[in-house]
Amino acid sequence: MPSAGRKPDGAGAAPRLALLGALMLAGLGFLAARLHTFQVVENALYEGRQNRISLRRVRLPATRGRILDRNGAVLADNRPSWCVAFYIEELRAAGPWSNTVNRVDAEIDRTAAFLGREREVSREAIARHVHQSRPIPLVAFRDLADAELARFCEWDDAPPGTEVFVQAARVYPEKDLACHVVGYVGRGEPKPPPPGEYPDEFDPSRFNYFFHDLEGRSGIERTGDAALAGRGGLETLRIDAIGYKREVYPEIEPEPGRDVVLTLDADLQRAAERALGTNRAAAVVLDVRNGDVLALATAPRYDLSRFTPAVPADYWAALSADPKSPFLNRAASGRYAPGSVVKPVVALAALRAGAIAPDTVLHCDGKYSFGTDPQGREIAIHCTGWHGDLDVRRALAVSCNPFFNETGIRLGWDTGLRAAYENLGFGRAPRVGIPVGGGYLPDRRHWIQRDTANVAMGQGDLLVTPLQVAVMAMALANRGTLVQPRLVRDPGTGVVHGERVVLGRMDWNDRDMDLVREGMRDAVRTWRGTGHRAAVPGLDVAGKTGTAQYKAKVDGVWERRKHAWMIAYAPADAPKYALAVLVEDAPHGGGTDAGPIVKDLLLHLFPEYAAAEEPPPEDAPAEDDSDAPAVLEEPDDD
Repeated sequence: MPSAGRKPDGAGAAPRLALLGALMLAGLGFLAARLHTFQVVENALYEGRQNRISLRRVRLPATRGRILDRNGAVLADNRPSWCVAFYIEELRAAGPWSNTVNRVDAEIDRTAAFLGREREVSREAIARHVHQSRPIPLVAFRDLADAELARFCEWDDAPPGTEVFVQAARVYPEKDLACHVVGYVGRGEPKPPPPGEYPDEFDPSRFNYFFHDLEGRSGIERTGDAALAGRGGLETLRIDAIGYKREVYPEIEPEPGRDVVLTLDADLQRAAERALGTNRAAAVVLDVRNGDVLALATAPRYDLSRFTPAVPADYWAALSADPKSPFLNRAASGRYAPGSVVKPVVALAALRAGAIAPDTVLHCDGKYSFGTDPQGREIAIHCTGWHGDLDVRRALAVSCNPFFNETGIRLGWDTGLRAAYENLGFGRAPRVGIPVGGGYLPDRRHWIQRDTANVAMGQGDLLVTPLQVAVMAMALANRGTLVQPRLVRDPGTGVVHGERVVLGRMDWNDRDMDLVREGMRDAVRTWRGTGHRAAVPGLDVAGKTGTAQYKAKVDGVWERRKHAWMIAYAPADAPKYALAVLVEDAPHGGGTDAGPIVKDLLLHLFPEYAAAEEPPPEDAPAEDDSDAPAVLEEPDDD
């Protein structure tokens, strides 16, 4: 029998078991509560953290818009560029990341040997991609030819994780046509999307990875980039702990860029470039009715088709070293003394101010003298012609320098000449749609009387661009209305700009305009006119030539050289087109240089007059050089 004071077996174990059970239930309850908190209450918080760790946003490039001429001719387009891409997750090698880099490097070498072409990515680029961008494919070979593409697709022993990858490449069907206007593209650098480009719910404040867009580097490709580029797409990748892609979630499809339509006429542009030939030269044709730029031609040019998918280093180096400066857009940005093409404006300003009258007659004995220097030598501006007595109309036709030297001095620089040039836009870059130059309008520092005489015939410090001179010719054609030139007809918005933008009115009266316009017609239609080589039988043309001297230092020696100019508009009574042509280092504006180019352009603009062409009579003067000043001033010693 058990003793009276001893507890039965198991009597003390029951409370302990109960306590243990309670603790276990409490623990289970706590775990259940925490599980509920994690999975229900704080689900969004932890899901967001997980997504930030495992999700990567990738920007997809958009198809670039085209560039078209006014009639729909394609100047810039896109084509598929077939590439070979390597997916790093399928080439992973055991051990450190350098092993994976080695494997990818070896497979790229093997692929290059199979295709028979040089490899395009370095080992450093592979390592950078493996460490920074391994969820997206590494594009190792670009722009495969058709034969290379077919061969790769039939390769039984192709490296694992490779596939054909398509990217858009720019194509320029017309090669060098209007190359300075169209421009070229390069690979765009990653940058944050502009505000409002993507819906707020996607909030792509930054992308993790980019497939690079094409980005405009010059011309319309650059200034129209916002319209041409379109909107990039967005996809999300889910990656694993090692950084490899596991799933792809398309989010936003790329939105193609919009087409940009120019006012250029591709056929006229081609005719202008052909007429410029191998010269260093420029030609501008404007529509007098609305300011449309129909041709903006420069020579020499460069082949845009060589710039895609990337410009070869040797071609770029050759262009950069070329002394003819093929990258210079001479028509829009070249700066030159205008020479005698400004004389109609000088005449109009002087007539308006009363410095001369319509019946004023001045005498030309072949020079305009300023007296003598301290050594007793005559200081004079010469011209090769000896015109005798002449009025405004004849002075314009034969381009008499002494007449306009005296006219300019009577008018004065501050009191008339500078305002006339400034009102025409000289010294300011016109807004045309691409970067252009503004020339140079001199101030009056250290000004002497000879400076006024020089700028009155377009010499001295006055500098203009061919585009500015064409705008001046358009103002002469439309009797004093200054119209803004327009190069972009549809900037990709679907809305065509208005008919014209008027920048101002010149204070020229009709009587003076009639007189000056008759002088410009005489310059072309008479054999003694300096622009007679631009005459088109049956077509009434008004024009003005110019021969601008400048100084160039060649091998340490100063040389006097000349640029040839001509402006024109036609038909003279009801002008449709205004033209400006410049030829560098050419002897005569109206001779065998600018004049014949103007004639070629007029025949293209008015083909109905081509049948009336006839050779000049045998007794026609070979050249009237009175347009060119024989002596200006001695060059500086430095």
